[in-house]
Amino acid sequence: MLRAAWRCRCPGRSFSSARQVWRWGGESAPAAVAAPGASAVACGGGHSAFVAQGRLQSFGANNCGQLGRSGEDAQPGPVELVAPDGHRPPVQLVALGARHSAAITEGGILWTWGYGGSFWYGAGGLGLGKRSEVSSPEMVMSFVNQGVEVAQVACGGLHTLVLDQDGKVHSTGQGGFGRLGRGGVASRGDEYDFHEIVFFSKTTDSIMNPGEEPAIVKVDAGREFSAAMSLHGELWVWGRNDYGQLGMGFEVMKDRNFCMQYPFLMRTLPMEGHVIRDFACGETHMVMVTTAGAIYEWGNRQYFEPTAITLPSRYQEGIKGVWKVAAGENCSFALTQDGELYSWGRRSTGCLASGIGDEEVRRPTLVPPETFGNQRVLDIAVGKQCCLAITEP
Repeated sequence: MLRAAWRCRCPGRSFSSARQVWRWGGESAPAAVAAPGASAVACGGGHSAFVAQGRLQSFGANNCGQLGRSGEDAQPGPVELVAPDGHRPPVQLVALGARHSAAITEGGILWTWGYGGSFWYGAGGLGLGKRSEVSSPEMVMSFVNQGVEVAQVACGGLHTLVLDQDGKVHSTGQGGFGRLGRGGVASRGDEYDFHEIVFFSKTTDSIMNPGEEPAIVKVDAGREFSAAMSLHGELWVWGRNDYGQLGMGFEVMKDRNFCMQYPFLMRTLPMEGHVIRDFACGETHMVMVTTAGAIYEWGNRQYFEPTAITLPSRYQEGIKGVWKVAAGENCSFALTQDGELYSWGRRSTGCLASGIGDEEVRRPTLVPPETFGNQRVLDIAVGKQCCLAITEP
C-alpha cells in the first residue's frame, strides 16, 4: 500500500533539477507538480508526500495529523523535521499508511507522526511508546538510543515495519491477525514501541540458501498483512489472508479469519526456480516480478496463489526490463529501466492513467508516454485512489 520507503534507484540516474512529480487518482487526471531534485514519493490512505532536494512536502487528508503540518491542503506544503538541537536533517525516504506517516533522514534516523491510537480503537503504527495523535514529526528515540540506523520503513493500515542497516526487521502497531509477525500476545494486542521480529534471526528455512539465516533486503505492508524479501529472492508473508493476499491457495479461504502469526516462506516460488527481483503489497493483494521478467499477482479474492500475468521477458510478448512493481487499492504498476510505466486493475480507481471506466484491465498495459509529457518515469507510488510518479526528460 501503503507505502514502503524504497529509494528511487532507476539505473544510471542521478538526482536532477529537471525532474517533475505527477499526481493523479480518483477523478483527477495526471498533473505535474514542480519538484526539482525529486528523489522519493509515497501515497497513503488519503494523503501523499514527496521528497525534493532533501525536503519533505505533503498534501491531502489531515484528520489525524498525518500531513505533519497544520491544515488540510490539496496543494503540497513543507513538513519540518526538527531535531531537539534545532538541526533539520535532509529527508531520504518517506512512507505513508492509512492515517500515519514515516520518514528516514540522514544517518538512518526514523521519524513518525499521525494517528497513534486511541482508548477505544487501540494502537496506531507510530512506535513512539504512546497512544496519542502526533501532528508533527517525532524521532523514534528507541532506535536512536540503541544506535540502530534504519534503512527502510513500510506503513500498513495500522502497523509499521522497519528494516535496519543490520538486516533486522522490526514492527509496531495493531497486532490483530498476526500482522506484526511475532506471534503470541503480539498477534492479538497492541504494540506502542518497535520490537524485532526475531523469527528471521532464528530460521534457516530456505530453498535458495538452505541452512543459512535469510538476509532481508526489503519489507512492505498492506492493510492487515506484511511481507519481506531476502537477498536470494525468496518471499515471506504473514498477517491476514481474507482476500487471499498471502497466496496460500484456495483451501485456506474457507476460513475468512485465517492468518499467519509468524513469517511464512512462499515455498512454491523458489521450488519452481523463481527468483524475485521486486515485490509490493497493495491494500489486499500482492504483485511481484522475477529476475526472468515474469510478473505474478495474487489476492483481492481473484487469485489465491501466485499467478503469472505476463510471460518472462525473453518472450516476444514479455515486458522487457521491469525493475520495480507497485500496488495500491485494486491497481498495480510495473516500471521498466527505460522509464516505461505499465498499469492494470480497476479503472474505477482512476489510477491506471488511461481513463476512467467500470471495466477491469487484467494484464499490464503501457501507459501512453504522452500522459507524462513524453518524459521517462523514474519512480512510482500508489495508495488508495492516489498515485505519484517522478519523471525526467
